[in-house]
Amino acid sequence: MAIEKNSLVAEDFSLVTQHMVMSEHLNPNHHIFGGQLLAWLDTDVYLHCSNQVRYRSMVTVSMNNVFFKAPGYLGDIIQIFARIKEVRRSSVTAEGKAVAYDPEKQTSREIIACEVTYVAVGANGRPVRLFEKIEK
Repeated sequence: MAIEKNSLVAEDFSLVTQHMVMSEHLNPNHHIFGGQLLAWLDTDVYLHCSNQVRYRSMVTVSMNNVFFKAPGYLGDIIQIFARIKEVRRSSVTAEGKAVAYDPEKQTSREIIACEVTYVAVGANGRPVRLFEKIEK
């Protein structure tokens, strides 16, 4: 059986990682807690950005345009996707999204999307220059 590319994710998004929704991730309504999704997105989008710009010491300065689109449920496989939107002198802005994927049915549903900005910092905690552009 051929596996089709996830239709909910644009071509220029990269799969960063996957998580399984466990009971400790649920809120009182038995849906995944929004804070858990934001934590996964912050960490996983950071990993994508860090790998792309080849710089490790970055801090989150904002999470914008956060849209919760559907609930996540116990046992869902949450795939985290990211793409870099803009690189500036000392910051990287990326788009992230979490998709609940069912490997048996080969279906997906987007559950959250957001934009995250990180600033590169030096040993003194002050912003540092990354570079002028990302070479593709």
